[in-house]
Amino acid sequence: MGKLYAVLAVAALALVMPLSALADPTTIKMQDDCDPVSFNLAVPGDPPTCVGGGGTTFGDFVGQLAGHGFAGAWHFSPGHVTIDAGSSLRIVNQGGETHTFTQVTQFGGGGIVPPLNEILFGTPFPPTFFFGAFNFVPAGQSTTIGPDILTPGTHRLFCAIHPWMEETVVVKG
Repeated sequence: MGKLYAVLAVAALALVMPLSALADPTTIKMQDDCDPVSFNLAVPGDPPTCVGGGGTTFGDFVGQLAGHGFAGAWHFSPGHVTIDAGSSLRIVNQGGETHTFTQVTQFGGGGIVPPLNEILFGTPFPPTFFFGAFNFVPAGQSTTIGPDILTPGTHRLFCAIHPWMEETVVVKG
């Protein structure tokens, strides 16, 4: 009977515990929804631009950028994390495209893809604010950012390919 009460107590605790307590705060996911056929026709290359199984066509993607200044399925999750000094972050690309995890001094600058900058900012070369390594992460792969980069303070990171993808990392000293 004691084991049953212990199991029930753990189950009850899980029901009242905030969902954020269940998430792994040291993992950040890169996500997108690229349709491989239309993306690879529009942006041919080797390796292919999109290797995922998403449903957003390239035309819809460009329409979202032109209409809203971002494509919602292209994002980091979660968009904000707080970690302790000395910790590392694991960055996992769950999307179909390559993304970067790049430090910037402020958000709102352009990326490294002039045609996307033209759609987003009206110029292929808007101001850029990146200063760190680009940390390219191909689809299906991951990388780790360590405490040598993540010093105490607030870090702003974005995808230099898709500059609306933003992440804030607060490192507690």
